[in-house]
Amino acid sequence: MSKNIFISYSRREVGFVDALADHLETKGFTLWLDYRNLVPGKPWVDQINQGIAASDTVLLVVSQASMESDNVEFEWRQVLDEKKKRIILLIFEAVDLPVELEKFEWVDFRANYQSALQELERQLGMPEKEEHPVPQTGFKVPAPVWLAFGLSLLAAIFSIGAIWTLFIPFFLIPLPYRILKRNFNYSLVQASLVTLPLAIWLAVNFTVTEAFNLILSDLWMVSIPFAFGLAFLLRSPALQRWGKPEAVAPARAQKRAVEYPPLKPVSFYVEHAPEDNKIAAHIQTTLQEAGHVEAADPASANSVFTLVSRFKSDSVVDCDNHVVYPVIVQSNNAVSRQLSRLQWLDLRTGVKDMDVVARMLPAPDKLLRSLGIRPMGNQLIMPSIILHLAYFITLLAVVCIGSWFPYILQYADDFIYDPGFTPVIGELTVSLILFGTLAYFMAKHLVDRKGLFASLPALIVGMLTLGGIILWQIEIDYMVFDLLETTLQDIGYSSYYPYRFYLWGNALMLVYLFIKRKNLMYWFPSKKRAG
Repeated sequence: MSKNIFISYSRREVGFVDALADHLETKGFTLWLDYRNLVPGKPWVDQINQGIAASDTVLLVVSQASMESDNVEFEWRQVLDEKKKRIILLIFEAVDLPVELEKFEWVDFRANYQSALQELERQLGMPEKEEHPVPQTGFKVPAPVWLAFGLSLLAAIFSIGAIWTLFIPFFLIPLPYRILKRNFNYSLVQASLVTLPLAIWLAVNFTVTEAFNLILSDLWMVSIPFAFGLAFLLRSPALQRWGKPEAVAPARAQKRAVEYPPLKPVSFYVEHAPEDNKIAAHIQTTLQEAGHVEAADPASANSVFTLVSRFKSDSVVDCDNHVVYPVIVQSNNAVSRQLSRLQWLDLRTGVKDMDVVARMLPAPDKLLRSLGIRPMGNQLIMPSIILHLAYFITLLAVVCIGSWFPYILQYADDFIYDPGFTPVIGELTVSLILFGTLAYFMAKHLVDRKGLFASLPALIVGMLTLGGIILWQIEIDYMVFDLLETTLQDIGYSSYYPYRFYLWGNALMLVYLFIKRKNLMYWFPSKKRAG
C-alpha cells in the first residue's frame, strides 16, 4: 500500500490539488506538497528532489498547463530515472500524453469527483498493475459545472439590462464560455453578479423611455435569485476544484495544528525599501516580542527577511551563503533571480500571522504548514480593504457617468440642435471627464501604492472632490430640465442616485475602513526620510 505520496502539478490546478491533499491526509496518507512542505529561504529545486526521493508514489496531475510546465516535466522525469517509484496519473484535463507516461495507471477526475476519489484510494491500496489502457480523451464536465454554465447563460442575458455599466456585460456575457474553459476572473465576476440586480434597478429609474422601462421593471427582481445563486455556486467545492487559479476564490489561511518548537532566539534582520517601513517595523516588533534578536546588519544575521514589493526586488546579501526569507507584500514581476529560487512567505492579502512565523522560526521545516497559505492565482492580490475600496471608487464612477446616458439618448436632438443647450453640454462634459479621470487615478494609485493618491489624506481629498462634482452635476441636472420645460416627477434622477450612492457608500466604507485600519495603513507607502 502506498503511504508516502508526492504530488506533482501545475499551479493552475491548485484548487483541485488543495482539496485532494486535504482528503488524502484525512485518510492517513503522508503527503509531500510544495506549498506545505518547502522550507522558506532554501532553494526549492533541492527540496523537491528530496521530496521525490522520500516518496514511494507520485500523483501526477495531468492538464494542459502541467504537460507544458518545465518544472513538472523535471519532476516526472526524475521519477522515471529512479525506476522504483509508482506513478498514478490524475486526469484533470484531457491532453495528449508524452509517450513515456502512457504506460502508467490513471484516474479520471473530469466528471464525478467522489467516484474518482474512491478509485484513487482503491489503486493506492493495491499493488501496481503491469498493463493499463491509455487514458480516454474527450470532453467531460461535472454536473455542478453544467448547472453553473446554465445559470451563467441567464446572467449573460440579464447583463444586457445593465449595459450602461459597461463592466457588468463585459464580464458576464463571455462567462458561459469562460466557465467551460475554467479561466474566468473570479473576483471581478463575483463583483459583477452581486451588482447586477442593483444595476438593472438603477437602469429602470434612469430610463425615461416607457418601452425600455417596461422591459426592465421586473427584470431586476427576477435576476436576484439567478445572480446570487450563481455567485454561491461559483464558491462551491465542485467549482473551486474545477477552476484554474484566477477562477478560484482567494483562500484564507488554514492554520494546521503543529507542535511549536522550544524557544530558541534567532538573530534576524529585516531589509526593506523605505516605503515599506511600517510593515518592516511590525515584523521587527513581532519577532523581538517572541525573543528573537535583531542583528546590526544583514550579513551578521542568522535569518534575513527581505520585503518584496514594487519598491524592492532583490536582497543585499548572497542567498547562497545566507538564510533569506523573501516576504512578498505586493506583487512584483521583476523579482531577482536569486530570490525567485527561494520559497517565499506571502503576505499580499495583509500583514498577519507574523506571530506564527516568529514562533516557528527555530523550525523552518514546519513553517509553511503552520501558516496554511496556498498559492494564489492571477487575481488582484492585495488586502481585501484595498480591493473593495478600489471597487467602490470604480463603481461610483460607473454609476455617476452611466446615469446620464438615458437623458443623452432620449433628448439627443435637443442637445445637438438647440443652441441653448451648448453651455449645459459643455459643463456636463467637463464634469463627467473630471469625475472619470479623478476616479481612475484614485483607484490606480491606490492599487499600485504609487502616485498622488497613494496616501490617506490625498484619498480623502479626492473623495471629497468627487462629492463636489456630484453636487455640480445636480445643478446641471436641474438646468437640463429647465431648458426642456418638463415637469417629470423623476426630475433630478440622473444625479439623485449617484448622490445617494456616494453618501451611503462612503458611510459603509468608513465603518469598513475603521475595522480594517491596520491593513489600510500598512498598505500606504511610508514617506522617504530626508537625507
